[in-house]
Amino acid sequence: MVNDAQQAGDFDLSVIVPVHNAERHLEKLAGTVFGLGRKGLRCQMICVDDASSDASPAILRDLAATHPDLIAILGDDNRGAGIARNEGWPLASGRYALFFDADDILHGEVLADAIRDMDAAPDIDLAMFAYRYEREETASFTDMNYDDRKTLDLLLKGQAVETGRIEDMAGLLTFTNYPWNKLLRTAHYRDRGMRFGRTRVNNDILGHWHGLLLARAIMLRDAVLCTHVVHPAGTNLTNAFGAERLAMFEALEETYDFLEARPVLRRRFAHHFWALCDRLAGWARPRLDPALRIDFEARYAALLGRLDLGDLARMRTRHSPRLAGSLVNHLIR
Repeated sequence: MVNDAQQAGDFDLSVIVPVHNAERHLEKLAGTVFGLGRKGLRCQMICVDDASSDASPAILRDLAATHPDLIAILGDDNRGAGIARNEGWPLASGRYALFFDADDILHGEVLADAIRDMDAAPDIDLAMFAYRYEREETASFTDMNYDDRKTLDLLLKGQAVETGRIEDMAGLLTFTNYPWNKLLRTAHYRDRGMRFGRTRVNNDILGHWHGLLLARAIMLRDAVLCTHVVHPAGTNLTNAFGAERLAMFEALEETYDFLEARPVLRRRFAHHFWALCDRLAGWARPRLDPALRIDFEARYAALLGRLDLGDLARMRTRHSPRLAGSLVNHLIR
C-alpha cells in the first residue's frame, strides 16, 4: 500500500477505483478527481490495482508520491473489479463515496451540487445520475440505453432533480447496474455492510441492489456524471460470453441471498429481481458459446428453483403475469 489508509482530514468525497491495465487513463482521472478542489471539494482517491501487467502500478506509485490524498493498493492476484472495490471501500474517509472505473470519464463538476443537497437532507443516502456512452473507436457519443432513459424520464417527471423512497422509485432496480453513477453516503452504507459481488462479471448487481434497497431516501438527477467508454473489439468484460459468463448466476444467487435475508424487502421487490434474471438470461443466451448452453440452462433452472411460491402468485395476479409465465415455462422445460 502506498500512502497510509485512514488518513486524517475531512474529505468530502472518496473515489474508489479498481485498476487493471489502465495505464492510459490514470493520470487523467486523478487530475479530474483532485481538480474538484476548485469546486470546493476535498477529495480522497483510493486505487486498487488488480494485478495489472502494464505500467499501472508504477504510475500509481508516482501519483501517490505527488498526491498525499491518493492511496494505492497494489495486488498480485487478479480477482476482479468487485473484490477490488470491496478492498478499497473500508479505506474511504470521505463523507460521500463514488465507485468509479479507471477508463471512464468523470464529469465531477456535477458532484458539488449533489453533495450540497445531500448535506441539507441527511436522510438522502444515495444520489443517482444520468450517464452517456462513448464508442472509443469512433469517438462518438450516445445517450444512455433506451430503457434507462425511459425510466429516468418517467421518475424525474420533467424535473432536473427528484427525491423519493425506493417504494416510489422501484423502477431504478431495473436500471442497468452500473456502479459509477451513484454517490453514496459513506457512513450509512458502511454501517449496513454494503459490498459488491465476488464474481468477475456482473459483480455490480449486488452493489446496485444494496445501494437502492438500503437507502432511506434517493435523489435522482438528470445531470451526466459519467461517460462510459466502450472499447473496440469487445474488450469490455460485458462482451465476454465464454465460461466466465456463467458467473452471472453466482452474482444473481448472491443478490438473492441478500433479499432472502430480508423477507419484507423480498416480498416487496421480488418481481423486480426476477425480471432482472429473465432479462439477463434472455440477453446472454443467444450470445453464449453454444457448447455452454446445457450448463447455462441448468444453472438458470437451479436459480429459478429458489423462487418463493407466494412471490410467484403475486407476480401472476398482480405485478406481471407475462413474467410469471416466462419463469414457469423455464422451470417445467
